Amino acid sequence: SWLSAIATVAIAVLTFILAKETWYLLEAQIQQLVELKRENIRPNVGVQLESSQVGMNFVNVKISNLGKGIARKVSFTFLDRQGNPVTANQDVVVDKFLKLGIFRLGLESIGIGQVVSSFAFSFFDLGKDLKGEIFKPYLSIAIKFEDVEGSPYTNTFAIDFAQFEGTSELGGDPMHKMATEIQKIRESIEKVAGNSNRRIGVDVYSSSDRHDE
Repeated sequence: SWLSAIATVAIAVLTFILAKETWYLLEAQIQQLVELKRENIRPNVGVQLESSQVGMNFVNVKISNLGKGIARKVSFTFLDRQGNPVTANQDVVVDKFLKLGIFRLGLESIGIGQVVSSFAFSFFDLGKDLKGEIFKPYLSIAIKFEDVEGSPYTNTFAIDFAQFEGTSELGGDPMHKMATEIQKIRESIEKVAGNSNRRIGVDVYSSSDRHDE
């Protein structure tokens, strides 16, 4: 009888341990499913500066969502080297960004693969404002956003203007040059067509003229 009692107790303990381990395994699987679902709807908002097609002295800012889900309630905070917030009228470069409503007011949403791009500043104007010290500025942009379920995320991007020093460009964008030349031709044709007193001169040679020559 005592062996039967010990066996009963052992079975009860093993059953409890098995139930506990099964619960832990089930909980881990549920957590994995939650993480997988979150990854499938997770946005990833980034900011980068790029040279305009017009020329390297003109800089565009591009905000893109490279994640797998829609980003909502996107906001931007500018920080200095020490991580302190920078507000308007405290930094020349930050003021350039704050002129754009997307940085002042944020974005309500940005879709999967969507890109928002705008001209930010030119090094010509920046050089005047900074008295030629255009490679000294440094700022960090903290981006806060949420997924469609309200889970918060944060990305931080540092922009050091020293990285632009010594950068040069050969040639230029041929498509931009072609578009510029076509624009000039179109404007010339419109001027001629709009003025009835002006005519386009055309030299015509007959076969007899060529024979006499």
